[in-house]
Amino acid sequence: MFNDQSDVDETFLYKLERESKALKLVAHLRLSEKTYVRRRAAEMLGNLREIPDPEERQRVVEALVTAVSEDDDDSVRAAAIDALYQRGEESFDYLISELSGLELSESTDRTATRLLTEWLSSDHPEFRMVAATALGRREATAAVPALIEALTDSDTRVRTRAARACGRVGDPRVVDPLSERLRDDRQQVREAAANALGTIGTEAALKELVPLTQADSESLRLIAVDELGQFGSVKPVVVLVDALDDDSSMVQRAAMLSLLELLTGASTDEAEAVQKTIVEQLDRVDGGETVPSLLDIASDGTRPAHRQTAIWLLSRIAGEDHRSAVIDCFIETLDADDEVSAQLAEDGLKELRGPELEKRLRVYLNREQGSPAARERARNVLDEICDGSGELVTTGVDYTYIDDPADYTEQQGE
Repeated sequence: MFNDQSDVDETFLYKLERESKALKLVAHLRLSEKTYVRRRAAEMLGNLREIPDPEERQRVVEALVTAVSEDDDDSVRAAAIDALYQRGEESFDYLISELSGLELSESTDRTATRLLTEWLSSDHPEFRMVAATALGRREATAAVPALIEALTDSDTRVRTRAARACGRVGDPRVVDPLSERLRDDRQQVREAAANALGTIGTEAALKELVPLTQADSESLRLIAVDELGQFGSVKPVVVLVDALDDDSSMVQRAAMLSLLELLTGASTDEAEAVQKTIVEQLDRVDGGETVPSLLDIASDGTRPAHRQTAIWLLSRIAGEDHRSAVIDCFIETLDADDEVSAQLAEDGLKELRGPELEKRLRVYLNREQGSPAARERARNVLDEICDGSGELVTTGVDYTYIDDPADYTEQQGE
């Protein structure tokens, strides 16, 4: 026999949860006069793992968002926020999109920011978590001091959301506090802080990521080397080249892509120094670590700028051990869809003159492989490396090629 009505209500609600009666739980959340019933209904809607009907899922999310906005009890509102968080990022993002505007048409932006900032001081971590996220969405510079304070919140979720918000706001004041979170005792906070510094993208912010390239965590090293490609100068080149020897193949590839990003994104003033430094630094490492990665990128047509820069680099650092593989790649690229990559491959082949290349080109032409444009490029290379009698030229040849892959793009427009 039950002791009181609350036991009856609890048992009934548990039955609805076990049977995944989502809409009945929604009805209790919306209509019950009892605070504990609405709170438990909200919690259980967060616990439901599977709601197959998409329309039903949407009604659950809308009911929880309504509870956050309109319920007169903070504990119910906090439970609804937590339920949306449990239901996944999409549901939580829907809440944030609603609250970022606060559904207050008469409210000014300043009033909305002030209200959300007040939520950062709530006793409920769920409110603080929502406030941090919504302030980030609003890019509320006025809330920067409160967001910085939230970076040391006792709740991991709040610190994580505050770090992300700081990244979105991008105020210079958040850089030092974010760098301190790189040593947080929770991995998700460290990752959020690292991503935020990368999002800010200033030299001061990116500089804080350099030590992370030696972190124990693979995910932190990956974030660091990925973001350092934004630097736009030679400063991170050495640490990125060192990362090519990382134990993780994912980190190695990210480091190579960041080096290519430095090459493609360098300003006119920095371009020559970046090119020279990267080539010099790559010469000091084992080609077995760098050339295969570059070949993989050079064969990928989905990111043309990186592909072109990889071809350009290969023509300068590929040694005898990888000669055959580079020739294969360049001959295949003669038929590339983008003209710049094809032109770079043609010019790169001229740097690889020798009996092997001559034989490969003759086979390619005799078998009529590739498009007419690709075969014409192959003939151009063969003419360049051979004299009029068809003999391979090994000395005394004067030919010109363009140093910067960007120059080809400019040529195409002339």
